[in-house]
Amino acid sequence: MAVLQKGNSIYPFWGENVNLITGLDPLGLQVTSEATYATMLPGLSNLTNRLRYYGFYCWLLDFYFKKEKQGNQTEQYRFIRRAELMIAIIMQSERSEITQITGSLFAANLIKEQPSNYDLAAGADKDSGNEKNYWKYPSGAFGQYYFGALQALSLAVRYENDEGDIIFNITQPHPKQKVSGKQLADAFDEGLSEEIKTLFYNCIKKGTLSQNNISELIEYFAIDKVNPESKEWKLYVDMLLDKDYPSKEIEEEFTFHRRNTITSLLSTAEKNNQEYNWYVYLDDCYKQKFENQENTNIGWYCYQLNEYWQFACGLIFFGTLQYLETLHTEEYLPNFISDFSKLINKESKNNETTTLENCIANISETEIDLLEQIEKSNTPQENAKIGFNLLFKLYDNNKEQLPQLKEYLSRNGIIREGNMADGLFAITNHLQNDVNDFISNFIHKNIIYRHQMVALRKMGNGTQATNKFIIEEQMIRLIDIFPARWTSPRMNALRNLLFDLQVINDEGNITELHSKIAYQ
Repeated sequence: MAVLQKGNSIYPFWGENVNLITGLDPLGLQVTSEATYATMLPGLSNLTNRLRYYGFYCWLLDFYFKKEKQGNQTEQYRFIRRAELMIAIIMQSERSEITQITGSLFAANLIKEQPSNYDLAAGADKDSGNEKNYWKYPSGAFGQYYFGALQALSLAVRYENDEGDIIFNITQPHPKQKVSGKQLADAFDEGLSEEIKTLFYNCIKKGTLSQNNISELIEYFAIDKVNPESKEWKLYVDMLLDKDYPSKEIEEEFTFHRRNTITSLLSTAEKNNQEYNWYVYLDDCYKQKFENQENTNIGWYCYQLNEYWQFACGLIFFGTLQYLETLHTEEYLPNFISDFSKLINKESKNNETTTLENCIANISETEIDLLEQIEKSNTPQENAKIGFNLLFKLYDNNKEQLPQLKEYLSRNGIIREGNMADGLFAITNHLQNDVNDFISNFIHKNIIYRHQMVALRKMGNGTQATNKFIIEEQMIRLIDIFPARWTSPRMNALRNLLFDLQVINDEGNITELHSKIAYQ
């Protein structure tokens, strides 16, 4: 009989080895959160954290075509990659405290060797066959991360040339668009001398950066701060406050979620002693629900509710895995679910005849109160109990809004399978059932079977599996533990962009410059 151990077949097994990996979102409930924050903050991502990269890449593409009259994909990618590595080296050399710089770890290792000259060709060129370079993706971090953001903001495009190569370029000015790639490139260029541009170009072409040139280059190519008196600064502000998708020309399709989010965050900071804290803003949106809120704030209410929902389910999943771990052996699935449900009910001090409706009515804690209990929980049933109580509280506090929520999600194209509206709606059908029956059924269908479904879907036709347990012939066996986790909603990236504009200072407070954004 075949034996599967840590994803490897030990005895005859007709098939490829299955690689068990950690994976993220084991219940597949974060996709609604991801769709929501992508709609609220287009043109940003969790991996595009430095604002001046937007201008630098526009300038770099423009600079490439000024210097290289003819070129192909290989040459352009090489140009981009060497420039990225050069920026990483000068930033790591002069401002190592600045994070989110492309290739910074690779650059830091190079700097430790204290060379007089850095070999950009060896560290960046992908086409040479050298695998020990700063970035795996062929077109660098630009192609993997920043191009998507620049494309969403209509700053950059890619097209197929006559030779069939995919080439990147910048956009030209358009009367219905506040900022084009060309305008941003020109503004970046204004801050550069002819001598520094010649030096930069020679470093790229020769594939070598001298240690002696770093102090000079950093004065012009520092990525972390933008001069508030420059044209470049104003263009970044205009870019962020423009309509969400600048290329759209039909007025009925215009949205301004990015602008509204930024101005609301700054307004919230003004009301809280100038302290910039996006958690406070999201909490305000959640508390207000649909009452006296404009469309963007409602979107963030949806985001926060889905986050509570997926985190509650994540806690139940975590508790279930923890309980399975304590048993140290595979278990008969029906008995496992029944026993764990009884432990949760005992922890919650529910009677066997308590209805779900009465259980919900008896929860006095707020969502924040329940989350604070996690630090004191020590057992699987405690974690699961907190998860269920949070689930019940979410239903109680938002049941009146569920029809509106479903309509909003559908209308804005952010509804996804497993969303919080459908999940909480389902509770309505079980209000008169015993709470123990509900808990057993929820663990069975919404936790165990759902995780199996999501793991199979992620695996597809590949050989990587994210399963946290295996079920064979109704016997469940643990593979790994996975704690509940929050989704990152691009808010930290936005904070970094505002920091680079010097709208937020080192202490996390908004500066006087915020008025140039908040009141536009």
